[in-house]
Parts: sequence; C-alpha cells; structure tokens
Amino acid sequence: MVFFTCVLIVIIFYFLQTDGLIYVTIVAVVGEMINLFLTQTAIKAVKKKTTLKFVNVMRKYKIKIKAQRKTIEELQRIQEESVLKVMAANKKIKEYEERLKVPESEQAKAMEISSTQPKSADAKKDLKTNDKNDKQAFDDLPSGSNRKKLPF
Repeated sequence: MVFFTCVLIVIIFYFLQTDGLIYVTIVAVVGEMINLFLTQTAIKAVKKKTTLKFVNVMRKYKIKIKAQRKTIEELQRIQEESVLKVMAANKKIKEYEERLKVPESEQAKAMEISSTQPKSADAKKDLKTNDKNDKQAFDDLPSGSNRKKLPF
C-alpha cells in the first residue's frame, strides 16, 4: 500500500508540478487512511483467530480437568471403601485374638520351657549354615559381572 501511494505521488508531481503539491498531500493522507483501515482490519481478524484458538485450548483443558477430578473422586471413594474393609478385618482379627487368647501364666511357662531346653549341636550347625546362606544370597553385583565380591 505504501509503495502504491509513493507511485501516485511521483506521478502527480510529474504531471502537475507546482499545483500537484496539494493533490499529493491529499493522496498521501487518503493512502495512509486506507493503510490504517486495512491494518486495523487485519489486526481484528488475527485477534479473532487467536481468541478462538485459545478458547478451544481452554475448553480442552477444562474437559481434561473435569475428567481428572472425576477419576480422583473415584479413587478416593475406592480408598475409603478399602479403608473401611481393612478396619472391619482388623476388628475381626482382634475378636479372634480375644477368643484364642491364652492366659499369660501359660505363655510364661512356655517361654521358660523353651529357654531352659539345651539346644542340640545339629540346631547350632543349622543356624550357622543359614547365616552363611543369607550372606551369600545377598549380591549387589549385576549378573555377568567380573568384579570381585566384597569380603563382608
């Protein structure tokens, strides 16, 4: 648009020379008005497009947030139900423990008997081999590693 205005100004100057100054000024002002109008129209169109784009993005995020809230509520409901089930199971366990409760005097006698009995040599050997197996079973090296194992 600016190029078109410049071409008009040059043509008017060439043909009208001194009287053309007024016409050139009028043409330049009209050209700038048209340029401003077109620029304003383009800005409004871009503003509408970006507004629509962001409205769509916001709508999608709102839908996603609603879905996430719904799943959170469902998970909370499931958690509450499972907590209630665990509490009920714990109550039943306590009831069964109370039913099966052995008097403390019998427990003390059982502890004394087990502590006074001498352990056999085979039992001591079994404990030692179990300790060694436990130490050997722990291995922090990846499979196929050539690195030496630590002595402890």
